[in-house]
Amino acid sequence: MKVAVVYESRTGHTAELAELIGAAAQELGHEVGVFPTGKINLDYLGDADMVFLGSWCHGIFVLGQHPGDGGKLLAMPGVWGKPVAGFISYLLAPGKVLDKMADVAEILGGEWIGGRNFKQTNKTNGLAGFVVAALDAAEERLGAPAEA
Repeated sequence: MKVAVVYESRTGHTAELAELIGAAAQELGHEVGVFPTGKINLDYLGDADMVFLGSWCHGIFVLGQHPGDGGKLLAMPGVWGKPVAGFISYLLAPGKVLDKMADVAEILGGEWIGGRNFKQTNKTNGLAGFVVAALDAAEERLGAPAEA
């Protein structure tokens, strides 16, 4: 599959996580492009079979969590009909930020297939399993083999 990893990052944690997700998908044989929201390759995104969409958790300690710079996520091009898996980097507690990321994916026209929160101090915990599960879910939605 052709996979786009699109993210919004303020301090670099989500950018690093996006690169790790892209590398994991590439190791599984997929064609991968990793892009910050402000530098998306529109042709690549349009041709992608599925999208990983990431941001950081913004809120006051443990209250009011939402995807950081959500306006930049909402301003990105639509991902009409594509399976979308979300990922969030957080420091203290993510709350229900993934539910809000699912809303963003659906506003962009994507088909939410699930997501995962990643603690900034332990980004790799559960990452491989998340990537495999997301690719499998996308394959199921698309009805195509998950191998590239």
